[in-house]
Amino acid sequence: MEKRIVGRWLGAIGIVLALLAGCGSSDSSTGADGDVVVDEAPTEETAVETTDAPPDEPADSADEDAPAPDPATPIAVDSTYDPDATPLLTWFAPFEPGTYRTGALGTPMSFVTTEALNTQPNGDGMFVISDIASRAPDDRDLVFLRVGAFSDATAPNAPIEGATLWPNDDFVGWLENLDDAVIATEPVETSVNGLPAVRVDLRISDDVECGWIPGGCVGFVENNGADIRALNKGASYRAWIVEQGDEDPLAIVAGIARDDDAAWFERSDAVLDTIAFGNIAPNPAQWLVPGPNQLNVFGGVEVTLPDDLEELTNGRPRFINRWDGRGYSFIPTTDAPAVIYFADHPHDLDGNPMSATDELVTALTTAGAELTELDATTIDGVAARVFDVETTDVGAIMFKFSELDVAATNLGWDAPAAGRIWAVEHPDRGLMVMSANAFERADQLLPPLTALAEAIVGSMTFVDPA
Repeated sequence: MEKRIVGRWLGAIGIVLALLAGCGSSDSSTGADGDVVVDEAPTEETAVETTDAPPDEPADSADEDAPAPDPATPIAVDSTYDPDATPLLTWFAPFEPGTYRTGALGTPMSFVTTEALNTQPNGDGMFVISDIASRAPDDRDLVFLRVGAFSDATAPNAPIEGATLWPNDDFVGWLENLDDAVIATEPVETSVNGLPAVRVDLRISDDVECGWIPGGCVGFVENNGADIRALNKGASYRAWIVEQGDEDPLAIVAGIARDDDAAWFERSDAVLDTIAFGNIAPNPAQWLVPGPNQLNVFGGVEVTLPDDLEELTNGRPRFINRWDGRGYSFIPTTDAPAVIYFADHPHDLDGNPMSATDELVTALTTAGAELTELDATTIDGVAARVFDVETTDVGAIMFKFSELDVAATNLGWDAPAAGRIWAVEHPDRGLMVMSANAFERADQLLPPLTALAEAIVGSMTFVDPA
């Protein structure tokens, strides 16, 4: 099994994608109040820019007299998914005690925390929470990841790029074949919220030189190839691989960078005991390829993407990123901000759903956009109006993707420097909007972006979702 690896656990690419995919907001542009400027994104060593934990935070010292939990003990047996829990939409930001839900994994998940924690990646098949004072991977974190493969069990020193990876349906076989450099406990069968799981504790030997990530030897590869949960020398882990029916499994990995932080395992156990899953669903981030693709946008569509897709996306990872409940997806295409947005059911700035294209036009022009209407087109036989758009307030939020965006000023559709909009009033699916947005250097970025968008529009047919 061979996978193309385009990022790494909290590496530079992963963080840029994380920040871009996390908002559908002014995070993907520059100049607007509250923006997260990509050039100032956290590094691997300083992934969470926060102050030290306040005095009332739980102490990081384990009770030496406390018995070790039985690894076979089922987790969250009685927990029930809470669809009304507060949606956790932030990336790299603290959040207060409470009950939360996330759609980052595809399969929706809710949980309860009685202490303030911090988000790190929170989308595209990965969800990470950590201690408020965490400074790097393994520093008191709890990682949830959709697994496409495991690293080469027999070659911890080998580069991951181009490696023959271990299949994701044979976790026990991977453990049995691990190089002696990886110290693992005997795998134990258990369950997480009623789903079959395998639990193991892992550690990297101090006498091995790790090759493919600085400090990292082995790891879990995300099932869209975008990121890796690497295991690092000196850290300790508790890991569960959880079955997800016909979908790729879920890895849950609690990590500490220092033995003195062992109390984190008890704190992460407290969160895990409340974990509950909704209906199993695939990773919301899709890998796009030339030719036919079925996209989980607009209620389900099929498109045919051109052979020069990589050229049109400037060689960037080509993902449809979807945030469960927020009603939007997008394709990031360049290092400089340029994206294609899909807005399933747009809302105005007050959170009211828009049902007609004229309402969208009013919202945009009221916010200061200049629209030029072009010749209309059709999408799978349904009439669509087309507009060129220009704005001077680049990054301003001009409409919301859903009512979930209303509570935060920086969430919603970002005004581009220049772009193109397609609005279709589907008789059964309602108003849907697609846009090609160039946030800077529009003369350079917009032509290939528009070409890709035109290919999508020209080949789109409405189908039931996969």
